[in-house]
Amino acid sequence: MMLGHIRDYLRQRGSASLSDVAVHFNIAPDTAKFALNYWQKKGKIREQASTCSSGGCGDSCSGGSSPVYEWVRRDIPLRWLPTRTSGQTK
Repeated sequence: MMLGHIRDYLRQRGSASLSDVAVHFNIAPDTAKFALNYWQKKGKIREQASTCSSGGCGDSCSGGSSPVYEWVRRDIPLRWLPTRTSGQTK
């Protein structure tokens, strides 16, 4: 299942560009974009600002740009629930 592999890849790395995902999984960029959009709609990843693939971006970027996707970490605090003792009733 490609979606699960891409999810695990982003969880492990924290973030990756569209081109990184496409190259890593040896898939077309459109296929990678489809999978990333799936996780984005689920609220699991978010798209960051594009990066220049040639390295140092300025006004004259010679390489194309590739969006970067970041895994959304949700730290859900544990709730403490009081336990009932044998003598208590509802």
